[in-house]
Amino acid sequence: MTVEWVALSPADIPAIAELARRCVARDGGLPATASPSFLERRYGAGTALGAFVDGRLVACGGVRPVGAASAATGLVDPGHRGGGLGSSLLDQLVERAGPVRLETESLTPEADALFRSRGFRQTFAEDVYRRDLTRPLPAVPLPPELEIEEWSEGTEAAFHEAYSASFADRPGFPGWSPEEWVDWLVDDEFLPGCSLVAREAGRAAGFVACAEGFLIQVGAVPGWRRRGLARALAAAALDRMRTRGATEVFLDVNVDNPASAALFRGLGFEVIARRARYE
Repeated sequence: MTVEWVALSPADIPAIAELARRCVARDGGLPATASPSFLERRYGAGTALGAFVDGRLVACGGVRPVGAASAATGLVDPGHRGGGLGSSLLDQLVERAGPVRLETESLTPEADALFRSRGFRQTFAEDVYRRDLTRPLPAVPLPPELEIEEWSEGTEAAFHEAYSASFADRPGFPGWSPEEWVDWLVDDEFLPGCSLVAREAGRAAGFVACAEGFLIQVGAVPGWRRRGLARALAAAALDRMRTRGATEVFLDVNVDNPASAALFRGLGFEVIARRARYE
């Protein structure tokens, strides 16, 4: 087998997308990670390298600036693994970039072993969950004493209050202002009609935020934890997404958050992949 390594350009995004779809089919992960828009951000914002066999892209990697550092990601065709392509790709990326952070959307045991063999350590990991919305949802009624409202211009402040109160005691909480959080949360795929805030006598109790095919965040303030509110809000949001025609929904849960993992497993979600970063 003759492997030709070449520099990639934006014109190669369709070939990268085909390779990404083959990897997602084998390794699992979010379908969006094989979309051209996602891949353009990973492979079009810096330098990219590809390996071709008989004119077909079988491996690729990209390095892009992230603040003052660099981040690298890569893909190896499932049919061409085990022959050293991944090792060669990683070594070339590190040689070109110097100190770099590795990112993967679908971690495999083989990739983990390769990264560690080159002196990298895992610094972040979260599991990707999927829920088939064609299957029945559990009946989880919302507490009757709570007022439930959809996202709107008039409820943005209540959503931010619920978000801050729900997550402020968690490690790594960014402390975003309302403007910063809304800018991060709301885009063209955001679903205001499926995003709900719960209040008790005007005070935040919990919230859920959703986008097309994705449950972004769900939280309950400390006084409402372990009372089923987050579960009820998530179930209500999933029901609304299904009513809109969605047949599946995805979400991410940090591996250090067993409570959330248990909540979503109880709602019928299943782990399909693990995202991770290495330094």
